Amino acid sequence: MVKRRTALVNARFYGSGTVSSDACGWALMIEDNHFVGFECVSQIPQDMPRMDMQGCCVAPGLIDLLVNGAGGGAFGVTVRFADLLQMGATLMHEGTTGFLAAAPSNTLPMYMTMQSELQTHETQLPENFMGMHLEGPYFSMEYRGAHRADCVRDCTDAELKALFEKDRHFVRMMSVSPERITEGQVEYLEQCGVRASFAHSAASYDEALHFLSKPRHSVTHLYNGMPPMHHRKPGHIPAIFRLKPPTGLIVDGVHVAYPMVRMAYDIMPQSVYLFTDAFTQCPEMGVDYDDTHSCFVRTTATGDKVLCGSALSMWQAVRNCVKHVGIPLSEALEMASLRPALLLGLDHLYGSLDAGHMADLLVFDDDLTLKRVMKHGKWQDA
Repeated sequence: MVKRRTALVNARFYGSGTVSSDACGWALMIEDNHFVGFECVSQIPQDMPRMDMQGCCVAPGLIDLLVNGAGGGAFGVTVRFADLLQMGATLMHEGTTGFLAAAPSNTLPMYMTMQSELQTHETQLPENFMGMHLEGPYFSMEYRGAHRADCVRDCTDAELKALFEKDRHFVRMMSVSPERITEGQVEYLEQCGVRASFAHSAASYDEALHFLSKPRHSVTHLYNGMPPMHHRKPGHIPAIFRLKPPTGLIVDGVHVAYPMVRMAYDIMPQSVYLFTDAFTQCPEMGVDYDDTHSCFVRTTATGDKVLCGSALSMWQAVRNCVKHVGIPLSEALEMASLRPALLLGLDHLYGSLDAGHMADLLVFDDDLTLKRVMKHGKWQDA
């Protein structure tokens, strides 16, 4: 079988240890669905197909590790496969070539139904779907945020076994509070291929330090779902700044003010990754835009409105980092591609333009306007 090889030329490339962002004399070689490396433009055979990027920038596709909904679909809430398809299509259009669909705290039967739905439609999953992120239900009642009080609970061995005893459970990450789950249960999660991430916790500074000292532990969303710093009760934030584990930030200016993003970046520039925590209008959960359309809120039984998700895309998060926080573009792109891939253990396939990686990429101009998206070597606007 003849392999199809194409050269992307006249572009500035980001996201590779081989070529810098000003390397206009280089071409990115793509063979079928993966990258095969860079070549000097003058060395490319004349008969090889070329695609002129017209001076635009090329970067790896973005990876969102926690997205609740997009385009009107919220699979982790409705458990409708059509919603997952809608999420995949919308996110792909926005430059997110890989995502974990989030399922907020819910009942065990709901999680089992979710797994059954994914197994039934396994051959039809969106190309950019990487799995599920269970955000809860083992959370602090005090810091549960928008998570349902009747679903937040302690972890049990029986529930974990029911969730993960099958080889194909589709869960890649699980956000947990260390006071709601034992170390043995966390080890079981890791044995099942599930990344445990610190979130929605009332743990003390020492408890947070102990949990985060484990090699593979991460933080789901810095500042959100945790107590603020206090000079007598330091809480989680100083523990995070001390250990510098992989730490997610929602850079929408609502969940986290931009100066606080900058503080985290200044303290641990190599540890921060971006994700959206994005929601969509979802009547089943009482979720809708706030008055300014800058985020999503859930109306509780008492009529209160609780912040429950952003109205953010990953590309908007990158733009916000550059325009409002002052983070260099190359680093903002890495925070949205390579670092999430590293956290999932998929950095050998995603997050870079280097040879052997899947041909997932973005094309954008100097104004940071997204132009085109490629997934597995195929343009998504074709």
